[in-house]
Amino acid sequence: MTTDQLERDLTSLAEPHADDDRLRLSIRATLREQVRPAPRRRTRLAFGFGAIAAATVAAAIVALIGTGGSSDAAILAHVVHASSPPANLVVHLKETGTQPDGTQVSAEWWQETNAPYAMRLIKGVSGQSNETSVDGTTESTYDAATNTVYQQPDSSPSALVDPIETMRAGLTDGTAHVAGTVTIGGRSLYKIELPNGVVGYFDKTSYRPVYIDNPQRDGSIVRTEVTAYDELPLNAQNEKLVSITEQHPGARVQQGEAPGPTKQR
Repeated sequence: MTTDQLERDLTSLAEPHADDDRLRLSIRATLREQVRPAPRRRTRLAFGFGAIAAATVAAAIVALIGTGGSSDAAILAHVVHASSPPANLVVHLKETGTQPDGTQVSAEWWQETNAPYAMRLIKGVSGQSNETSVDGTTESTYDAATNTVYQQPDSSPSALVDPIETMRAGLTDGTAHVAGTVTIGGRSLYKIELPNGVVGYFDKTSYRPVYIDNPQRDGSIVRTEVTAYDELPLNAQNEKLVSITEQHPGARVQQGEAPGPTKQR
């Protein structure tokens, strides 16, 4: 199936049908059987899952829906499809948020969409951040205080990071619920709720995530905003974006684990 064919199928799903509930149960059963969780790194991000799994979800939904499913199912299928970047790209994402105590937090990363999914990540609170990278064989950590790059072997499996990891369970087991549209900052967005309390807000044209509400243990909600999403061609220049040594060419390179808080990921 080509991209054009997929889009034609999805755009035909505008009207609700009498057999929507049967369809929903069928999608849930099929996805539970076909989709398996993608391996993840130790890196903790708000979002992310493997592109192959996401593509499987989209294909399964489209195959089951055909040309007569519900509009909610169409929206979910669009969300998965829009957040499944193809191969031969470097995807750049940035998200920001505010913790309950008012502390500003952010995470920004660049990642190749080809295995082993080399990635560079910068995350932390305002005024203090950690920068790490992985390329399938080596983990690198940059210590800005000493202008040193610490490197150690790392062959653990990696997965393509994507901005809807927290939506994954609901999208694959049929429990995600499209709760209409809302306006945030003057922008009309699709609201998608999950049973674990996570709520995502998606652009109505691109279907990419704009905000994610993450419930905290103390009952508060941390809202993160996806402030950048770029799909860059995989070429020699953009490959440098996933390498710490390329980004800090004057840094001293030392073998071994980074000391203190710098090594946290």
